[in-house]
Amino acid sequence: MFRKNYVQSISEFENALEQVEAAIPREAIFERTPPKDLWNGLETPTTLLKNLAEKFKVSMLILKPEKTQTIERIFEGIIQPLDAFKETLFQKSTDPIANARHAIEHLRKAMVGGYDFLVLAKEIRDNPSPAIEEILKLREIYGAKEYISTVPAPEALHMRMIGLVKRAEALDASLTNLEKALDEVKVNLSKIREESLKFRSAPVKASEKEVKKAPAIGTSVKPTP
Repeated sequence: MFRKNYVQSISEFENALEQVEAAIPREAIFERTPPKDLWNGLETPTTLLKNLAEKFKVSMLILKPEKTQTIERIFEGIIQPLDAFKETLFQKSTDPIANARHAIEHLRKAMVGGYDFLVLAKEIRDNPSPAIEEILKLREIYGAKEYISTVPAPEALHMRMIGLVKRAEALDASLTNLEKALDEVKVNLSKIREESLKFRSAPVKASEKEVKKAPAIGTSVKPTP
């Protein structure tokens, strides 16, 4: 389910990029388009693009955590120009038309960053982290265990699916037992630590008479006749 949603997110993000590109007036840098008119045409697609990028980034980080720095860097290549686009449009100026032109330049940078983000998303789709992919598969199998008995399938395939479910359940049970064992170890270590502190702080009592009677090391005691 997660991977299916991820593929759908790629499609949604790509469509949002196309919507923004279509909403940019042709030759806008050379036209005298007022900021308000420019924002009216671009508010919806740019807001959608920003929201999808923020949501999409989380899924990318889950699938490929080792690419965190790259994902964050390219993500900022979208968000910062988008924010600059809006801020520039509403910036007070004696030349609002010039503001609109500068805003379009920021938006074009956001589009370049957006397509870089899309390329990275497709790379992660094709090459996710092996460990994460295995975990997601086990989750999907474990989540589908209630429906396996109702799914029509050949006997061999059915038995294989049941076997996979049992493996997932065994893994889940092992993890639970391991957590319990670790808790018990922590409790026992705490008790040992407490007893050790008591032992160290306990005074050593010995009477002078007992000390005098104790034979010195290396000497022998003569028997009394």
